[in-house]
Amino acid sequence: MSRLLVHLASGVGNIVLATPLLQVLARAGHEVDLLVDGDYGDTAGLFAAWGSLRAVHTGGLSALLRGGGYDRVIPAIPPFYWPRYARLYAHQRNLVPRPPNTAFYADEQAYYLSFARSLNCAVQAAPSCFLPVAPDTRQGIGPHTVVLAPGCKTGEMAAKRWPYFPELAQRFAHVAVVGTPDDLFRHDGSAMHFPDHARTFIGQRSLTETAALLAAAGTVVANDSGLGHIAAAVGVPTLLLFGPTPHVTLGAMADNVTVLRAGLSCEPCWFRSRLAACRQRVDCLHHLSVDTVAAAVTALLEGA
Repeated sequence: MSRLLVHLASGVGNIVLATPLLQVLARAGHEVDLLVDGDYGDTAGLFAAWGSLRAVHTGGLSALLRGGGYDRVIPAIPPFYWPRYARLYAHQRNLVPRPPNTAFYADEQAYYLSFARSLNCAVQAAPSCFLPVAPDTRQGIGPHTVVLAPGCKTGEMAAKRWPYFPELAQRFAHVAVVGTPDDLFRHDGSAMHFPDHARTFIGQRSLTETAALLAAAGTVVANDSGLGHIAAAVGVPTLLLFGPTPHVTLGAMADNVTVLRAGLSCEPCWFRSRLAACRQRVDCLHHLSVDTVAAAVTALLEGA
């Protein structure tokens, strides 16, 4: 089989959604090196225990293209990120063709799997997203713990943040909060203040270490965010809260994932008149009540 270089880039969530591609390539017997250019420096660490990868690289694309000895190169990079790499790939003859940009916005996981189809790999039974991360049970997080990931990217992306995570924390006895210091701010800039019984790991763990905490949880509650998709990929029961962004365009979710929405007629609006109907208030997330989310969390805990 071929020796391949797979290049993943962009946000953590985008990179996680490309993991079915890696599984299909390995299943087909290809020898795969992975290059990870993530928005977060520790993103490559999520793949450290992936036994079917020959090597995991961070940076150095030009050197890999010159001297890597690859039969084919797969630039599995979202269209909105591609311009920063297009020049470096301009004269690369062994490039697997990129699918149309429209395919990415129809089904992101299928977009990445299109590269495997170009290599005649069987993708009829596409696997779910997967990360080989072992649970870290040393921190007291276990089957009864609800882990909350209240953040996501900053700027306009902060509109994806559900505003009631502190109120949700009040409903459960065993709660932990993970993420970065910025994740403790709502879309409107107001700070989230969690109850005293909630254990905080904010700013205390690397991305890979946080993934191990998520893997130990009874349930994870997150926005449409990198940590939310990591939780889904490590196999823990995961409740993803969606508002202005679409979830269908991400591709099929695994059985351990529950998607929750308020169901307003104007959502999702991210790829049309973004936040216009609510005049930037993000009504869809404000209308997703604590009672509704708490009931869903309870059902996941009891199911586990």
